Amino acid sequence: MFDPLYNEIVTNTSDLMVYLIRHFFIELVLPLSIFVAAMLTLFLNWSWIPISSIERKRGLSLEKVKKHLYE
Repeated sequence: MFDPLYNEIVTNTSDLMVYLIRHFFIELVLPLSIFVAAMLTLFLNWSWIPISSIERKRGLSLEKVKKHLYE
């Protein structure tokens, strides 16, 4: 079996297991973890983090950004 991603030939069972594990993490776990992290950033309530009045005036709050995304 030829692995086109890494340009190597899989010839035995141990190479096949490494191939399957490598592709499992690269093609499934990594993109899924990035997606979950992005969704958590958008959907969690971050208002429990104390912010000073100076920081509030400096930029858009996360609540305003969420409202603009949902509209």
